[in-house]
Amino acid sequence: MKKGPGRRPLSAKRQRFLQLREQGWSIRAAAREAGVSRATGNRWSSGYKTCRHGVVTGFVPALDPRAMRQISARFLSQDERVEIADLRQAGLSIRRIAGQLGRAPSTVSRELRRNATRAGGYRPFEAHRRSTARRTRAHPRRIETSTELGQLVGELLARRWSPQQISRHLRQRFPGQPGMWLCHESIYQAVYQPRSPLRRPSPLAPHHRSPLRTGRDHRRAHQHPGRRRPRFEQPMLTIRQRPFDPLDRSEAGHWESQWCCQAAVTCWGGVAA
Repeated sequence: MKKGPGRRPLSAKRQRFLQLREQGWSIRAAAREAGVSRATGNRWSSGYKTCRHGVVTGFVPALDPRAMRQISARFLSQDERVEIADLRQAGLSIRRIAGQLGRAPSTVSRELRRNATRAGGYRPFEAHRRSTARRTRAHPRRIETSTELGQLVGELLARRWSPQQISRHLRQRFPGQPGMWLCHESIYQAVYQPRSPLRRPSPLAPHHRSPLRTGRDHRRAHQHPGRRRPRFEQPMLTIRQRPFDPLDRSEAGHWESQWCCQAAVTCWGGVAA
């Protein structure tokens, strides 16, 4: 693998590693499945320091799962940014680079200007991380920007309404005002966020700090169905699925006397009588 700005990372393996981590796999198991070492998996998950001559010079942050996900084709990908760095280092103009990528010259010019380093250079991997950070910036919620909507949702939650009921009620009450609509997931996120103004005891349930009926103030982790631990190590079998006849007394420990069953029925019947 060549050095320099055109050095390709293990994109496919990193994407596979992050997919397995999102499914609940451990770092060791995900690294083994993706075909990398455990140390590489730890660096991808936790980040690592960069040193030169025994002195720490920087820190590479952990991989962001959003950076590995497929996005719209109208945005530049990491491979395109690597190619831009290669062609730029080769001395090609912005128009020639755009022609080889099939992009507009303004797109390449804006990319080089927006993600340039302090020295005026261009690092594709650092540029991709910056683009991912800008894509994941926090946006104000509608329930926070609209005072009327926030007060109405708070009143309905205090009356022990569920977020699903509130969502349907808002659409019925404001049929021609989409700005007053909320889905139930938006209400849950507003309740679960730290220091939420909605998280206060309601008059109908003063012992619960959360306005939800469950009293939960945080999300409960849901494990992937394929990785849940079963209640029993072996599935339970009925008497019809036994490998032997219930009346067969050839093996010790499998004796089920018909007399005992009849005696139990008679005893219970006598008590009931």
